[in-house]
Amino acid sequence: MMWLLLLIPAAIITVAIYFEKRGKREAQEANLSMKDRTMLEQDYIEHGAGNEASKPENL
Repeated sequence: MMWLLLLIPAAIITVAIYFEKRGKREAQEANLSMKDRTMLEQDYIEHGAGNEASKPENL
């Protein structure tokens, strides 16, 4: 029974470390240049969900 009390916190710590490392890895892979970021912002402004919902043909 004592092994169960030790196993549960160890599993929680292991899962927390896994998700923390996974988040850092995704953040490193998501680096954008300023040109790419500006282009994505322009695309969102032109084709964002708010603009599409306000068009009469989409209502």
